[in-house]
Amino acid sequence: MSASTRTEWHISGESVVTCNCAWGCPCQFNAAPTSGRCQGLAVHEIRDGHFGSTPLAGRRFAQIVSWPGRIDQGDGTRLLVIDERGSKDQREALGAC
Repeated sequence: MSASTRTEWHISGESVVTCNCAWGCPCQFNAAPTSGRCQGLAVHEIRDGHFGSTPLAGRRFAQIVSWPGRIDQGDGTRLLVIDERGSKDQREALGAC
């Protein structure tokens, strides 16, 4: 994707994350997961943010994620659960972030 087609975005807020790794999650530092694969759950509340011109403040979403090995090696899957109070544009923006 060229720089001219990228959408500028930013989010900040609160998150709670848990996973199957040992405390301190080595996956957060591009290291191998404790048990060979990485599986986690994260919930987020956006205090301030946007995706292009779409405002995201106040939106909430959760992610259930799984990778067969190191996160930086890819091949992971994600189930995204988005707060239904958001507009269609906001839901699409969160799916793209």
